Amino acid sequence: MEKKTILAIRPDFELTTKYISSWAKKVLDFAQEKEVVLFDLDKEKANRQELEAVISEQSPDFIFLNGHGDYDKVCGQNNECLVGVDDNEEILSGKVVYVLSCRSAGILGKKAVGKGALAYIGYTEDFIFLYDEKQKSFPLQDKIAELFLSPSNQVMFSLLGGDSPQKASQDSKKSFLANVKKLLTSEAPKEQKGIVRYLLWDRHHQACWEKKE
Repeated sequence: MEKKTILAIRPDFELTTKYISSWAKKVLDFAQEKEVVLFDLDKEKANRQELEAVISEQSPDFIFLNGHGDYDKVCGQNNECLVGVDDNEEILSGKVVYVLSCRSAGILGKKAVGKGALAYIGYTEDFIFLYDEKQKSFPLQDKIAELFLSPSNQVMFSLLGGDSPQKASQDSKKSFLANVKKLLTSEAPKEQKGIVRYLLWDRHHQACWEKKE
């Protein structure tokens, strides 16, 4: 059986990208456990030229894009546009794509599917996560950020485990909801109850667009 392949893009040039790229490493570790062939473009390698080269030469099954974004684009290192509407969205054709960025599922996701992407999972509005000031140097030890980034990662865990894009998105939304319920219990610290609305926001604005048969 032919092995699946994944391309991960992990810019890291300020606090937000440092956090999401650090947490994305958990997905890459899982991919290696599953013997998925991995192409990891991190930091300076998270640029458009490298992205297009790997897609062209390796044709990965899954693309996991992390970075800043807007309704019509996703950006990499130093906010270089990696994929944009009416620019190069057709490079996602034939791929299952998950984008952890703000807003890109708003317009880019639908356009990419219209140009042949098998599925595009992302967020139609801002992706919001909170963090613990005391853990800024150690993102993976940050229990506040984990409430957001672990459910977000669930999309890729489910996809790599063989689930459909719709199921992967549903699993992620269930994980966001489980964290909401955890924070609403009496054991949760009072100051954490304010986090609930942001978890619900991310859950509500996660979208999964799929190519029509």
